[in-house]
Amino acid sequence: MAFASSLVAPLPPPPPAARAGWRRARAAPRRLVLAASSRGGGSAPAPDPPTFDRLREQLLQLHAEADLTQSKANSARVRLVRLTEAAENLKKRAVVSVRMGRENEAVELLVQKKKLTNALENIKERIELLDKLSAKISERLFR
Repeated sequence: MAFASSLVAPLPPPPPAARAGWRRARAAPRRLVLAASSRGGGSAPAPDPPTFDRLREQLLQLHAEADLTQSKANSARVRLVRLTEAAENLKKRAVVSVRMGRENEAVELLVQKKKLTNALENIKERIELLDKLSAKISERLFR
């Protein structure tokens, strides 16, 4: 495979929105472009290589996705703590109801507690899933 090189005119600077994260605008340097040619092959042309801006955008998108996933996991943890406290309160209220002779009310409270316990299990599974997803995204980011 033979390579040919040529100098290409500098690219125009990116629009201001894409440059917002940079401290100052720099003059665009001349870029050296390598073109590969294959001998005799009727192969399709190679897809455009990823540009710096496209890669940077994808990286920022992955960081945002990792942050969002971690935020969802943290919100689920807060919800888990609140619902755990609510389940304990239902249990205490059921005990008080039994002592006062209101068994029907106690049964109703324990049914509510059971539903809440099922919801807690679902939240725990969701937290584990979000943590795994966040870990995979972070692993891909920092490879």
